[in-house]
Amino acid sequence: MNATTGSVVEIYLARHGQTWFNKRDRVQGWCDSPLTEAGHELAAALGRGLAGDGIVLDAAYSGDMVRHHETAQGVLDAMGSPLPVTQLRALREMSFGGWEGGFDPDMWRACWDNLGVSTDEEAFARGLRLVDVYDGISITNPDPDYPAENTAAVADRAVVALNDIADTEAGLRERSRVLVVTSGITVVCVLTALGFPPRNRVGNGAVALLRRDASGWSAATVNDMSWAKNGRAA
Repeated sequence: MNATTGSVVEIYLARHGQTWFNKRDRVQGWCDSPLTEAGHELAAALGRGLAGDGIVLDAAYSGDMVRHHETAQGVLDAMGSPLPVTQLRALREMSFGGWEGGFDPDMWRACWDNLGVSTDEEAFARGLRLVDVYDGISITNPDPDYPAENTAAVADRAVVALNDIADTEAGLRERSRVLVVTSGITVVCVLTALGFPPRNRVGNGAVALLRRDASGWSAATVNDMSWAKNGRAA
């Protein structure tokens, strides 16, 4: 991190809208699918909610998947923003290896079995975190010919990307507001690495508002659906 003295960067870290695979309960990491109609509507609602709070973005970034770009562009369009979306591979979702394209319930059952629990809540009761559940994805990978990432690997690349974004934007203005769209597990990995581990899975359209200044990173809100909710009502 190379925070510019006196500069503040606010990052609206959002999960993409609902996709075809989400709707069908299919595992989707490095696999990709476009947004459903509901996903497009959610992206637009998020944009309206942000605009309704008087938020004007200075830059927009996303992962390199279709679902990330479609969400970011939908947010910008709803805000009336002409900003381009810069896509970064480092912001893509975790690779789920041999689980890719399979059924979500099968993967999560294997992850819970790996910890000797049957729900996320049971894992929390044992003092475990979401990243401990998610590490079961690579541990139980059913086909090693398709490598799966662990949460540390995802956090490493994504946190570097966020710091690079913050460095770039801090060098351009004293205060920056930046949209970053990625995927749910990547958000959890980032928040945990920065010291703000969430207690719930990240929903489609949920936002974590992160702030970076000379003292480092802080989180104003995590897994916040209020902007999307307000945008739906607008």
